[in-house]
Amino acid sequence: MESYEKDYFDVFHLTGHGIIYTQEYFGGLLPEGRKINDYTPCFITEDEVGNVQLTTVDDLAKAFRGRFPRVIFLSGCHTGQVANRGTVPSMAQALVKMGAGVVLGWARPVYDRTGIIAAQAFYQALATGATVEGAVKAAQQEMIAQECSDWHLLRIYRDTRQIEELVTPLRSKGREKLKFTQPESEFLDENNIVKVANRWEFVGRRRPLQRCLQALRETSDNIGVFIAGMGGLGKSSLAARLCTRVQTQRPNFERVVLIGPLDEVGLLNKLSSKFERFADVPALLNEPKVSLKGRLQNFFERIEALEHPLLLVLDDFEQNIPKANIEDNSLRMTAEAYRILEAICAALEENAAESRLIVTCRYLKEDTLPPHELHLESLAAMNPADVDKICRELDKEVKQQVREQRIIIIADGNPRLLRWLLSVVKQPGLESDELLTRLENTQQEFRENILAQTLLSGLPEDERKFLARLSVFHLPVSIEIINAIAPQPISYEIPPTPLEKQGSLPPLLKEARGGQILPKLLSLSLVESATTHATQTTEYRVTTILESLLEPLLSEEEWQTTRQQAARKIYQIWWEESDKRTEEQALEIVRLGLLAREQEIAVSIGDTIANILINRSRYFEALELCQKIISLGEDHRILGTIARAEAFLGEVDKARVHYQQALALCPEDDDIHKASTLGNMAQMIAKQGNINPALALLQQSLEIYERIGDASGKAAILSIMAQMIAEQGSIDTALEKYQQSLEIYEYMGKVYGKANTLNNMAQIIAQKGDIDTAFALLQQSLEIIEHIGDACGKATIINNMAQIVAQRGDIDTAFALLQQSLEIKERIGDVYGKAATLVNVADLAGETGDKTKHLELSLQAAQLLGQVRGYILLLTVISNLGLTAESNGMVYLAQAVWLCVKIQASLTNRICLIFALYKSISVDHELQVLLGVTVMFLCATQAQEHSLLEKLRNLGWEMILEAAVAQSIETPEALGTWIFQQRLNDPEYFLPRLNQRLEEIVGDGWLFDRSQV
Repeated sequence: MESYEKDYFDVFHLTGHGIIYTQEYFGGLLPEGRKINDYTPCFITEDEVGNVQLTTVDDLAKAFRGRFPRVIFLSGCHTGQVANRGTVPSMAQALVKMGAGVVLGWARPVYDRTGIIAAQAFYQALATGATVEGAVKAAQQEMIAQECSDWHLLRIYRDTRQIEELVTPLRSKGREKLKFTQPESEFLDENNIVKVANRWEFVGRRRPLQRCLQALRETSDNIGVFIAGMGGLGKSSLAARLCTRVQTQRPNFERVVLIGPLDEVGLLNKLSSKFERFADVPALLNEPKVSLKGRLQNFFERIEALEHPLLLVLDDFEQNIPKANIEDNSLRMTAEAYRILEAICAALEENAAESRLIVTCRYLKEDTLPPHELHLESLAAMNPADVDKICRELDKEVKQQVREQRIIIIADGNPRLLRWLLSVVKQPGLESDELLTRLENTQQEFRENILAQTLLSGLPEDERKFLARLSVFHLPVSIEIINAIAPQPISYEIPPTPLEKQGSLPPLLKEARGGQILPKLLSLSLVESATTHATQTTEYRVTTILESLLEPLLSEEEWQTTRQQAARKIYQIWWEESDKRTEEQALEIVRLGLLAREQEIAVSIGDTIANILINRSRYFEALELCQKIISLGEDHRILGTIARAEAFLGEVDKARVHYQQALALCPEDDDIHKASTLGNMAQMIAKQGNINPALALLQQSLEIYERIGDASGKAAILSIMAQMIAEQGSIDTALEKYQQSLEIYEYMGKVYGKANTLNNMAQIIAQKGDIDTAFALLQQSLEIIEHIGDACGKATIINNMAQIVAQRGDIDTAFALLQQSLEIKERIGDVYGKAATLVNVADLAGETGDKTKHLELSLQAAQLLGQVRGYILLLTVISNLGLTAESNGMVYLAQAVWLCVKIQASLTNRICLIFALYKSISVDHELQVLLGVTVMFLCATQAQEHSLLEKLRNLGWEMILEAAVAQSIETPEALGTWIFQQRLNDPEYFLPRLNQRLEEIVGDGWLFDRSQV
């Protein structure tokens, strides 16, 4: 707004997501230090680098600086809604109070389709000379005609000023003619790496553009286009224009661009980043034990259902063809690239997806491509008419010079080569005739490299080295960062640039050690200037074609020094001094940190990003990143994060080893990482049934958090401890710890922790019989989790709600909720969670009398739980099978007893299982007495506060006596002698003997690998 004069705009249209802000639900979107009052209407917007930014009415007013357009349309949910029961004015109303004339908004949520229809009709009416009131009526009529159920939510606020027509009707006398302004430069990718011709520069290619657009249509039989042609013909520019056209027609498309070498992790990372606002989508791409094709099929199916199809661009795909395969003309791509491209094509085709693929590549040999339904488009040289359009901006003298020096003939219709040559002829001191002669005698596909070599050779050595140093960055960087790698002021002087003559050269550029040569390098197209709008700080990167040519210019020592300087500087600017960090910048810091062997930089940033990826269910990407970082040397932070990812993926053995290594390497003064590692490790081993060791680890973690005063960490550990204590039967103690945790979270405003604690408390309260209170707590928890976008948490809560609904007798609703939970767990690759939900579905099926379904689902769940060593839940599954299965009941029951002796499950549950097997045995007195002494042994090793300990001990003693009486042992003296002779007081004898007898019963019917317990 600041870059335009007053009253430049008649209408300002802002479209997006509007919210009524509350700290509880949206506080996590605010940067540190910023506060917004509850019930403030906000727009969810982005800053110039894509970070989330909540825009309030005050923010909009500051942007307008009191120069409000005549009409403002806030096309977002809640923008016309008065909040907090009418006590807070709507965003539209508040803008009018601040001086805006007319403001439109929407009361409450509105469908995207409705907003589009309203805007189209509204602006069509305004453009043809209607008043604002008339345009609003036209919009309402069109919404009604299009059957928009929410048409009535459109609100208009205005002051007392009269606003006439905004547009003079056509053919009115004195009507001002339209003025067209040249748009900004454009880039194909979101990181401003692939610079392409902007709308003004893009000429020709009409037919290829039409053919490709036809192939990209929703009704096309093609899944995308493959654009081939030598370097410089405009493949990337055509791809960018196709993306713009497609996204203009279908704005719900999401664009993802991958440049150069293709690898699976890079593809998954890009797709996950683009769709991370949908919590379950990244998890689909990281689902373990599913092929890449299968994951992509699930991914496309999900994003199509969300009505956010993908426009995937694979640019510079020739980098996937080895040099040797180019030289022998086989043009075969690498096996990895072939596999990935094959999976993408197959997934798109089999899903009949609306999503589309665009590939740009210098080479095209159809028999080297995987099976596909791509439209193949080979770009030819530009025709003379289009070439003339490129030269139309040159003055007459240069045009004549161009033709005299044969430049157009040499360029041979190659637009990039032509533009480079047009820049070259204007450079002083260049032997242009010699260069042109050399180019004329060279095959066109190599002319671009020769031109680059010629331009480089014409530079002084310090400028070439400067260019090499700048090439270490893969993302565009500012002058401030460039200064860090420029070793000394450049001695080479050049004439003042037009910017300097006008006095408009940015101050930083004037002061930069190397700022003297950047204008020259930019004019030669050796450096790209990455800016997308007038007020953005200019950033620079080296043209990718120069990388191989620049490599010999620095010694290995110089390269390493440059990488170190670069890594340290971007860490400082992009991380330490910025509150607008992006994932791409963080990964660039890690990449340079690895190359520079700056271990602390790579580890600290990499660990943060990896944990964020894990929290978003992107386990494979996190593991891949950590494995790269660990190559610099073992570090307790990265080892702990690796273990965390492995635990989610079911690789429990590896996770245990890495957790132990992390604790062993953890410095004495790093309390935070030690406490979190102990907590994560405890949760993993608790799932395996080792409750007491897990509680011991949690107690250590709790003591650390209390000592350092970390309330948030303390609350998390208390909640985890409460869950484990509840599973052991101490309900009241568990509720006390949950209450402590909840109070801390509420005091700190930590909504995620609050949601988890409410969910866990609800389960315990339901066990006590207070169903209504439990369900209310789950509803509170679900509301928070849905606002946060936590797919895994949502699935868990829905699962728990199903249990309560079932207790109320609403079986159909319970089944529907469980199915919804199961689908989410499958999408995000949560193996343990999927198994837990299968158990609940199986139990519900059993309660309704469907024994076949109960058995089938229980066996599936048991197999999954055995894989991830979820022994506590596995014990429950096998126990239920032992008690309910019509066949093999004894086999299942024996496995359950074998397992319950090995793990630390609830004492009551374990003894009930042992007693159930005891009652199932008819004449096997040895096994009966072994079961009885095992009960006594478990009671003796149990903590003494268990409320039923005495009753359970008496039960064990009765089992022993009953077995003794069956063998005619009736006096106390004979009983004592018998116990001694049978070594029933020696657990080192009777426990192995019990295991042996149980294994004889089970035979080959084991549902899990007992060697792993």
